[in-house]
Amino acid sequence: MKNSIETIWREGFLNETSLVAPKINDLYNQKSKHVIEKMKKTFGINQTIIIILAVVIPVTHYFIDAIWQGIAASVLMLLTAWYGKLQMQSLKTLDQGTTSLDFLKSFDQWLKEVFSRSKKVARIYYTLCFVIAMSTIGSAWSGSDELVAATHRNFPGLVLIGNIPLIVLIIMGATTILMFYFSDKIYAWDVRLMYGRVFEKLEETIAEMEKLKEE
Repeated sequence: MKNSIETIWREGFLNETSLVAPKINDLYNQKSKHVIEKMKKTFGINQTIIIILAVVIPVTHYFIDAIWQGIAASVLMLLTAWYGKLQMQSLKTLDQGTTSLDFLKSFDQWLKEVFSRSKKVARIYYTLCFVIAMSTIGSAWSGSDELVAATHRNFPGLVLIGNIPLIVLIIMGATTILMFYFSDKIYAWDVRLMYGRVFEKLEETIAEMEKLKEE
């Protein structure tokens, strides 16, 4: 195409009197702002979901006689939301750079550092969430006379700890260890699911701007 964006960009720099380059600069300034605003919007949605769940979960746990597990899950989620907010506040101190490209590169590096730190926090978060979930199931099991009676009746040889079979506790313990080990991969999948499109757009925009800068 005769008037491709690359051609317009080159002509704008070759001709100092051209008004085209400033227009292209403005185009990418707007594109950069859009990517960052999209990131902030997605983060806000994620934070809202976490807070809603932090309110709903204790209520649902109350009806299955596992209120303390519900409160623990709620506190854990609220701490996660607070940690996320702190990370976003650090964005304000990010070096703006001299151009949109400089800022996007700084933003990209900031994101990588944030998610690298968050991955370590997620190892604890996911593991505790799993432990709380297993504890909730255990409470529901122990609180059900029908389940306990059926277990004794159908598996009289089972070794029980309280009202829970020892084998179940062993499986839960082994699964908790696996959860701790694979939490970083689970976190990476979770982040990609929530922010994947934003990351792709950020990488595409940086690649486009670097290509135009070189030509």
